[in-house]
Amino acid sequence: MKKKIDNTTNKPEITIFEKHNFKFLLIGLGLIFLGFILMLGGGTDSPNEFNQAMFGFRRLTLAPILILAGFAVEIYAIMSKTSSNKKA
Repeated sequence: MKKKIDNTTNKPEITIFEKHNFKFLLIGLGLIFLGFILMLGGGTDSPNEFNQAMFGFRRLTLAPILILAGFAVEIYAIMSKTSSNKKA
């Protein structure tokens, strides 16, 4: 007669990231994506023309600030402690 082996254990699952972390990861990715979208455009079809819109506030200032803010949010999301890590 074969014995039944019970492989289930009652160990608590330890996750590295929780809902809090994933929320901030998605916010950071959204900020980075939005920054790159804001950088699009500004070129011309003809190489003989110069388009001044390429040097606007949106492309030179706003978009890089959003991208850097997105990376800062990503770092916060990775480095922030979750409730299970605070106990340890």
